[in-house]
Amino acid sequence: MEFCSLGSGSSGNSFIVKNNQTILMVDCGFGLKETIDRLERYQIKPNQISAILLTHEHEDHIKGAFSLANKFQIPIYLSYGTYQMCQKKINDGYQINFELIRNFDSFMIENVLVSPIPVPHDAREPCQFRFDCQDKSIAIITDLGKITKHVVEKLSKVNLLVLEFNHDEKMLNSSDYPDSLKKRINGHYGHLENKESLKLLESINHLDLQWVIAAHLSEKNNHIDLVKKMIFEIVDKKNSNVGIIDQELGLEWVST
Repeated sequence: MEFCSLGSGSSGNSFIVKNNQTILMVDCGFGLKETIDRLERYQIKPNQISAILLTHEHEDHIKGAFSLANKFQIPIYLSYGTYQMCQKKINDGYQINFELIRNFDSFMIENVLVSPIPVPHDAREPCQFRFDCQDKSIAIITDLGKITKHVVEKLSKVNLLVLEFNHDEKMLNSSDYPDSLKKRINGHYGHLENKESLKLLESINHLDLQWVIAAHLSEKNNHIDLVKKMIFEIVDKKNSNVGIIDQELGLEWVST
């Protein structure tokens, strides 16, 4: 299986999971033209995408999803809560095949087993995803405010983990963000702080972990070098590779 990202951060998020001819897009937080341009960097044509999976309704995850799906006839998989919250974004003239998923029920898209992972976040019915095909697995975990037992269980024996490292608590507290926003980000339905992300990383089985890729870094309240150092302290002895997804440049293809 292969993974790349079109970019990740508060300005837009989109991830690609590929297995042979199956290409799955997780979130589409860039506008239509920008999404097509970013896909071209990784030699992906929009009509090659098998499905778009949406994690939740926030703009930085859905901005271009419906226009892309309508233009290229790509089915969208999403929870009922996410579907309900996205109604204002779906033009009446759009012809899109929506597939509603249940939070704990796995399903197949072509040859890939998709397992939704419900997470605590300030959205209607948010979930993240794990992808399995034969003996390979990729999990994408971002946009959650706290670690849950279920999340840890679903990450067992994963080969490639994309994990949110959103902010450093000290940097956030000293930032010029209003107190209400700081409280939201740091709350149990906000985003993972670096040390919390490390706790999650330490909690999972590392035996098969080949890649740890940090995502959704705050531009103002985090730093790439800090995140790299923290991750390497845990995975260096595990022989895992480390990647950081850039907001503008994304992340080149990696495989497991």
